[in-house]
Amino acid sequence: MDLSGKTVCIIGATGGIGREVARVMAKRKANLIFVSRKMNSMDVLENELKEENIKIGKYTCDLTDPKSIEKLAKEISRDYKSVDVLFHLAGVGIYKKLSEISFEEWEMSMDINVASAFYSIQKLLPLLEKSEKVYVIASGSGMGKVALSGRLAYCASKFALRGLMLSLAKEYRKTHIHFVHLTLGSVLTSFGPLSLARKIRKHREGKGYLDPGWLANHIATRLENESLEEETPIYPRHYFSESKKDIR
Repeated sequence: MDLSGKTVCIIGATGGIGREVARVMAKRKANLIFVSRKMNSMDVLENELKEENIKIGKYTCDLTDPKSIEKLAKEISRDYKSVDVLFHLAGVGIYKKLSEISFEEWEMSMDINVASAFYSIQKLLPLLEKSEKVYVIASGSGMGKVALSGRLAYCASKFALRGLMLSLAKEYRKTHIHFVHLTLGSVLTSFGPLSLARKIRKHREGKGYLDPGWLANHIATRLENESLEEETPIYPRHYFSESKKDIR
């Protein structure tokens, strides 16, 4: 897939992975649609990319609110005729035990990590159907395959996201819309309970993390080569053995 001139929508554009994906897609001259909670964060990212001379649309959305997602889809449909690549990179990582987690935290995990993926894909489907070849890519986790103690909301939501994306991949297998579940290992961003600074220290001590810039380039290259599979695992070395004894 030649990404030049393609319309790429990034839900979670200002997060650690989303920001790097936006930069990589801009370098490849794709036209971008940013979706995030705060307009000022998208303004900063847009300013970083101004020299790329591409079209950028910016839309705020509360991914915990179905009405906000419906409004988002209407606004994008008003402004664009089609979408070629849809990334769902938004997520929340709440790592707590059963006795500690609140219902609000459980609900937020499910809303952002799973429900928003389902509903945004469903509401943007008419735009996806208008493109000749489409990729819908969601950032999952190895914790959607291996459950660990102390991460029940995160693991449950990522198991559900994996099921959603793999089911959609089968449902649309004979169509021009390709669904891809990225089964990711730990990424060197501020996502989750650990600060980026602490993750950097742990990385220097030997813990494996994926570099977000490398990850974004890897995804873009596989998009160009059309080598993304329905489930595409990308792990740092020793990811599962380390995860069993260490919070990300």
